[in-house]
Amino acid sequence: MLNWFRAVLPREERFFDLFARHNKVVIQGAHALQDMLQGGDDILVHCQRVSQFENEADNITREVLTAVRRTFITPFDRGDIKNLITSMDDAIDQ
Repeated sequence: MLNWFRAVLPREERFFDLFARHNKVVIQGAHALQDMLQGGDDILVHCQRVSQFENEADNITREVLTAVRRTFITPFDRGDIKNLITSMDDAIDQ
């Protein structure tokens, strides 16, 4: 009976896609930071790009945390999901 009940409950499978998207944004932010630190006339442009990627990462983090609250069955422990996305977000926040 319990297996049938679990089969009917909604599952959230997009956590891994969100982690992958966040990872790509962190890498893009790192490249923008590297470009900014090289100096030149485009420092302001690169600084704005870093800020843009940081905001995009924050949006993905918010999306993950909202999905954790709304999802009944997660692919792994809720606390681990929160810790993982928070650590990933800390990487670009720094």
